[in-house]
Amino acid sequence: MTARGLPALGILFAALTTSACGPDAELRPDQRLQEELGFSSREEVHRVVITGGETESVTPAEVAVPPGAWVEFVSGDSWVHEIRFELDSLGQDARRFLVETDQVASPPLVNMDSRFVVSMEDAPPGRYPFQAEGNGRPARGAVVVRDGSS
Repeated sequence: MTARGLPALGILFAALTTSACGPDAELRPDQRLQEELGFSSREEVHRVVITGGETESVTPAEVAVPPGAWVEFVSGDSWVHEIRFELDSLGQDARRFLVETDQVASPPLVNMDSRFVVSMEDAPPGRYPFQAEGNGRPARGAVVVRDGSS
């Protein structure tokens, strides 16, 4: 469960909203996130696109987010993908955060534009390495939760 009491979800991608309020347009939650998960247009959603082939690919490979932001892993093709945070590479507090919020791994992302949405609300600052697995060789990336004072 996330900090909002919602399970981490793999859901279909939808068009971005065009509201002038809130974060930069590219960080605004789309209409689907607003309708299904109750997001406001002021919340930050950072997107990581996963594609496959001989080797999985994550773009960007590293994303830095402020405390309380959301990270959305989006399937950029029709290959099957899974995101899994590398618990052995995390400190005890970060590991506990992911386990307690049920956000260690995505469900299989089996369709183009499937996604896994992760809340970093109350996440300890630090680097959260993850692996994208699929039909090809795995790729690695990281979510970096910035310290709230920076």
